[in-house]
Amino acid sequence: MSLGKKEQLYGWGHTPVAECISFRPEKRRDLQALLGEHEGALLARGLGRSYGDASLQPEGTILTPRLDHFIDFDATTGIARAQTGVSLAAIMELCVPKGWLPPVIPGTRHVTLGGALASNVHGKNHFKTGEFAEHVLSIRLMLASGETVECSPTEHTDLFWATAGGMGMTGIIEEVTFQLRPITSSSLKTLTYRVDKIADMIAAFEHYRHDCDYMVGWIDHTAKGGENIGRGVFEAAYDISSADGGAPLSPYALPKTKITIPFFAPPWLLNRYVMSVYNARRFKRYSVERVSEIVGFNGFFHPLDSIGQWNRLYGKRGFFQYECLLPEVPGVADHLQALLEGIHKNGLFSFLAVLKYHRAGKGFLTFSKAGYSLALDFPNTARVRNFLPHLNEWVVERGGRVYLAKDTSLTPEIFDAMYPEAAHWRDLLRDIDPHNRFSSLMSKRLQWKER
Repeated sequence: MSLGKKEQLYGWGHTPVAECISFRPEKRRDLQALLGEHEGALLARGLGRSYGDASLQPEGTILTPRLDHFIDFDATTGIARAQTGVSLAAIMELCVPKGWLPPVIPGTRHVTLGGALASNVHGKNHFKTGEFAEHVLSIRLMLASGETVECSPTEHTDLFWATAGGMGMTGIIEEVTFQLRPITSSSLKTLTYRVDKIADMIAAFEHYRHDCDYMVGWIDHTAKGGENIGRGVFEAAYDISSADGGAPLSPYALPKTKITIPFFAPPWLLNRYVMSVYNARRFKRYSVERVSEIVGFNGFFHPLDSIGQWNRLYGKRGFFQYECLLPEVPGVADHLQALLEGIHKNGLFSFLAVLKYHRAGKGFLTFSKAGYSLALDFPNTARVRNFLPHLNEWVVERGGRVYLAKDTSLTPEIFDAMYPEAAHWRDLLRDIDPHNRFSSLMSKRLQWKER
């Protein structure tokens, strides 16, 4: 294994930035050599699409994208086995032409299998298919001792569920075997319309949840006034066959990046006024009448992937993507309304606000309960940094939680309140990693292995 390289690394939000010793293994024996020879702490990292400090370890960050080989894919059953560094993009290129689609698709295709499991990603169909780990059949995990363990939902069960959503703390995910889902075209039929308040958005989710395959709500958070806060666009999507107008499975190719942002934009480029104009135009594009369209996978799942390095639009100081989930209880629409209004009252706004519906998840650190997640983009300013801890307290008081792959502001106490099953998870970490070989800036901040 070659010597590590010192370089600045950061999450997709570009905050924080850390100087890390990085390694780029190409073979399994490189991982074993690292565990045997490297004296500092280690952490596996995929393509760096988590937003905060979850994928940063200054003492030793293992970049896994070169461990990117498919081991097996059965086009009859839809079962695939691949190394940890295989990306969702590569999976789609291989499997879609053969009639299979990843069962869970997050907001970017630039995520590795190992990263998808470590963050236990979710998508616009969580209400129907759950999180990524629910479709994983088994994993091969390298522990701190150097031992390799095969674990699954039925074998070494605690270790499997500790790894799912465990943010890399249990070891290095070497391989993942997972089940894809069958498709008959590379398109979806969408039904899109405008809603004027958050209660109408929740009513749309409730109406379509038993009927469609995907749902998402976009909220115009720059809109002012009590009645306008929460207005937005609701979209439901359905699988469609090629016989009904869907694009054929083959040929299928991921689109090339249309444009790449070459440098960090000046901080004044994205501001409240620019985003207000953009959001108002997007809102007015739709009416209360349902509009039906046939759209390709790329446009529906990953519209932002068409812009390379789009995070640079937020400037060098970066941004916070904050995603919280509020349980499905009577009055959840009022809670969401109050959350959005509270942000306005503090003189803040979100560049982006996206709502999804979830069913209950599985595992020690599952993000999901039956309820609604709201993803928000905030500029990295002192006012936002001061506000987020108060928002965390507000969320936990209502039985909610924050998605760890997008967290930068939780404290150990708030984390414990949001994730009560983490106590057993930490006990397991002490058993399999007594010398804290695997850690991150996030784990230090939340004191996962120090308590």
